[in-house]
Amino acid sequence: MKDKIFSLLVRKKKMITVAAVSLVVGFLLGTEWAKSNFSTDNTADSCRLVHPEEVHGSGGHSDHEHAIEAVGLDELEKVTCEHDVGIVDCDECRFEVGVVKIDPAVGGPLIETGSVESVDRTITLTFTGQVQLDRTKAVEVVPAGGGRVEQVKKLLGEKVQKGDILAVIHSDDLGQAKAVFLEIQAKLELAEVTFKREEDLYEKEISSQADYLNALNELKAAQASYAAADKKLRLFGLETEQIADIKNEKENGEFADLVLRAPQPGTLITQNISMGQIVDTTESLYTIADLSNLWVWCDVYEKDLAVLHEQSTQQNPLAAVVKVKAFGSGGFNGEVDFVGNLMDEHTRTVKMRVQVKNPENKLRPGMFADVQVAVRMPGSMLAVPQTAVVSDAGENFIFQHWKNDLWVRRNVAVGEKRGNAVELLSGVPQGAKIVTGGAFMLKSDVLREKMGAGCAD
Repeated sequence: MKDKIFSLLVRKKKMITVAAVSLVVGFLLGTEWAKSNFSTDNTADSCRLVHPEEVHGSGGHSDHEHAIEAVGLDELEKVTCEHDVGIVDCDECRFEVGVVKIDPAVGGPLIETGSVESVDRTITLTFTGQVQLDRTKAVEVVPAGGGRVEQVKKLLGEKVQKGDILAVIHSDDLGQAKAVFLEIQAKLELAEVTFKREEDLYEKEISSQADYLNALNELKAAQASYAAADKKLRLFGLETEQIADIKNEKENGEFADLVLRAPQPGTLITQNISMGQIVDTTESLYTIADLSNLWVWCDVYEKDLAVLHEQSTQQNPLAAVVKVKAFGSGGFNGEVDFVGNLMDEHTRTVKMRVQVKNPENKLRPGMFADVQVAVRMPGSMLAVPQTAVVSDAGENFIFQHWKNDLWVRRNVAVGEKRGNAVELLSGVPQGAKIVTGGAFMLKSDVLREKMGAGCAD
């Protein structure tokens, strides 16, 4: 041959006899495969040829760790080791060429398998933000009347239901409103009686029309005053039954008691009330919030705005993962639902809101968070679970199924991590069966020589 003659080195320490090497090289040189395939492709049965300088120059274990890269799998089957058996069939030598044999009875419960899949291509944008309340699910509890706090029924941190009594306030405002209501109610009752009498007299032509109309006007005025007084009491939180029972409260000492009730279910996240405190209608005494859903507000710089804008105009929901230091690497699933319309002229950022579910109440408003947003891009990519990729001496590799119970180490190039998956740039084809869980067990097998295992010299 005019050009370089490539050698196959399967073992560093005389693992393959000179005759075996000659046989394999001669076989390769006589095929079109040896003439044209000098770079890795993604087929299960062909790999790049390795020049001797590549093998020896890297030192250490390169000769056997890359042996599987040096020859096709079909040719590798013909290579024998010093035990005069096929190297892939030798229990002592196969690990030198990156081949592992797994007994299904033993490996089945410990090894998980899957395939290399084509998935949508995405990019991951990372933002910083702060957890805040969902303002549509938070309410400030402000008393409808001022007064002195007599009872505090609910305390900070407690969960409440709609209508639960939070506190009781002795309120002169409520007392006066009730007194006015009773007065107006009495006037209404008198006006009703008067009108009924005048109506009967008018129908019998005993009373004049003027007296009848005056009685009617008095009744309408009393009804309007009653409606206004009733509405004012309802602003204090009184229901129909409670308003009807006001007459009975004059003697039980509760006439001026303003009962503060929860307007919605949730958790008391603030409390600004205590026994004996004087309060008025400008103070928020409690904040009740539903913490099962929160907002995370993030700052978006101009460089990331174009991608987000394109997605938002297409009305495609953007999935987000919210992470906080308190809970380590664990994330909370969310969704981007709003990108602001105004840019802050000082920070040159736009606000982005992420809706995040918080069913276990782990997230707290005020926490700082890192937010990762996956954005769909044109095209697709190959991906495998992160647990499928193992590494040694700076090289990443996975184990691909060869045949029967044999698995082969395949060096791979990986790209960006996306959740529990990692992008696969090269090394194995789409659809290839691989080890996705328990790969460390196979790794320990192919690296036995580093621990002193293998054939003797």
